[in-house]
Amino acid sequence: MAVIGKIREKSALLLIIIGVAMLAFILGDLFQSGQSFFGNSNSVGEIGGEEISAIDFNNQYEAAISRWEAQNRSNANEEIRDQLLEQVWNDIIREKVVVSQINELGIAVSPQELFDMIQGTEPHPQVRQAFTNPQTGEFNPAQVLQFLKGLETMPAENKNQWLLFEDGIQKERVTSKYFNLIKKGLYAPTAFAKRTQKEQEEKRTISFVAKRYNAIPDSTITVTDEEKQAYYDQHKNEFKQVMSRSIEYVKFDVKPTATDIEETKKSILSVVEEFKASTNDSAFITFNSDIPFDVAFYPKDKLSYMPDSTFFTSPIGTTVGPYEEGSAFVVAKLTASKMVSDSVKARHILIKAEQNADSTAYFKLDSLKKTIQKGAKFEELAKQFSEDVGSAIEGGDLGWFSEGQMVPEFNDACFNGKTGDLTIVRTQFGFHLIEITAQGEKVRKIQVGKIYRNIEPSNTTFDEIFNKATAFYSTNSTTESFTKATEGGELFKMVADVKPNDKTIPGLDSPRELIQWAYKAEKGNVSSPFQFGKSFVVAHLAEIREEGIAPIDQVEIQVELGAKKKKKAEMFANEMKGFSNLQDLATKIGTTVETVNDVTFSNYSMPSMGQEPRIFGIIPTLNKGQMSAPLEGLTGVFVVTVNEVIPAPSVTDFTLYKNQLEQMYSNNANRAYDALQKKFGVKDERYKFY
Repeated sequence: MAVIGKIREKSALLLIIIGVAMLAFILGDLFQSGQSFFGNSNSVGEIGGEEISAIDFNNQYEAAISRWEAQNRSNANEEIRDQLLEQVWNDIIREKVVVSQINELGIAVSPQELFDMIQGTEPHPQVRQAFTNPQTGEFNPAQVLQFLKGLETMPAENKNQWLLFEDGIQKERVTSKYFNLIKKGLYAPTAFAKRTQKEQEEKRTISFVAKRYNAIPDSTITVTDEEKQAYYDQHKNEFKQVMSRSIEYVKFDVKPTATDIEETKKSILSVVEEFKASTNDSAFITFNSDIPFDVAFYPKDKLSYMPDSTFFTSPIGTTVGPYEEGSAFVVAKLTASKMVSDSVKARHILIKAEQNADSTAYFKLDSLKKTIQKGAKFEELAKQFSEDVGSAIEGGDLGWFSEGQMVPEFNDACFNGKTGDLTIVRTQFGFHLIEITAQGEKVRKIQVGKIYRNIEPSNTTFDEIFNKATAFYSTNSTTESFTKATEGGELFKMVADVKPNDKTIPGLDSPRELIQWAYKAEKGNVSSPFQFGKSFVVAHLAEIREEGIAPIDQVEIQVELGAKKKKKAEMFANEMKGFSNLQDLATKIGTTVETVNDVTFSNYSMPSMGQEPRIFGIIPTLNKGQMSAPLEGLTGVFVVTVNEVIPAPSVTDFTLYKNQLEQMYSNNANRAYDALQKKFGVKDERYKFY
């Protein structure tokens, strides 16, 4: 039973694979029709032409959340839920695209191989972890065998978990085999290595003349619709885009009015006298403050703003306020005062323990404490037993630290104790045996209880701003009216480009609902007011961009600039033709001849020329003394002459270049998963529901 627990808690593989369908039936009836949550759609996407059922996907997602919450004994927050949503989706993709290839190739794990992974001398890492003695660090194969023999007598749930674990490590193994097969299939022959050596080490000295496109202003070039269309048709791959939406929106922020501020002040004034008379300040604050009671003690230089500078010399019970602190009214009361060291020097021995483990670590430290009290050296025991490696080599010494630097339990033991104390405390890291070795000068620290009443807009204020946002929507529900209303004046139009699964828009509190609206609305639609925290938002869907090649009207500016550059290139190339030497050409076009040394095929940039991949690719094809035709580049038109060719050094060992190629091939193999997704065609439509 304990072994199953270890595997369940420690195995990252289990979080992904084991029990994917275990709890699916729980929500099966709830989503049987799919109408309440999924509307008319029954798909969250498509992989290889096969639709992914929205109901099945949601069952797996909810099961993943349930498993996480059971294993972590806490509720999954929004961040965890987003992570699990991605995990479940990626698991489905892997199952569809990778497993199909594995099955097609006949890759499998034999019974003997599975036996070796569980009971062999080199077991799977998760098996080794689960059956390793934590005290000795030794793997115990006999314990594995004993556990397997006892499976039949275990509860069915535990037995099924083990079988799913076996299935999981088999899937992991065949997947590893598949990708290793791809990597091993990419081999760098000697001929490729020789070519790579030449590309890197054959050098040329070149001279060139360039006429840059910025020599003529774009405003002087005119291009026709036909020329723009021709440029677009020839360069479509440059206009690939991902799915996105462009949203224009205005915010109506809800801020407290003068009346709201006055009402908040009245509400805190009503409790001042009771607070002064209170004998249980923490309880009074708990029931009357918008912010919990801060139990910490602060020195004068660390205390937050106080209007009364004499608080450190005032009697306990002194009360000041109300006064404004940030966006709240505050009443402060001096609740306690003490003399405390400003810093402490301590050492410790740490024995790590799981959050819900038994107290074995405590008893071990208690035994060490008694040994130290009998005369044993703390530093020697720390070096031998402490699991805090960083301090263990220093005999457990942590040096000097001020209050608040350590976790609360550790901090309190050090600052509330006295020099020489030996104390055992429990923290998130395990159990600590602490010895206070020195304490700094004692300073006065005070505890201040504060009642906060946040200055918030009232319901009436919310209603007024909502009505204002609604009125704006009612009179500006078209593209033309929305645009006109947001040009100048008091309303400031903001713009956001959002992808389907985005969760955030700067300045808006949890705007997922707005993003989903953008993917359901039509271009030009204006939304009714959304509420995000203390703001109401009215949005206009300005642009819809679908996956693939952007239509010409969406990239009109880029196309026009590209067509103008193309026209300049043709003009410059004609102007630079027919010259037998670079100097005559430079004189003709009013520029200079520039020279660059050590140019290789592997260059991606060079002085004077910049990044010009097409030019770099042509230079190695030129012989010594040869002058190129005018070459169209990214920044201008170039004519190049090769002055000198320095051959690559003669070598017999091409290992270095083979290693370079094989590393590059290995990186390409790592991208095989992305290539499989493209091959199968993965369509993600989760944004419709989540």
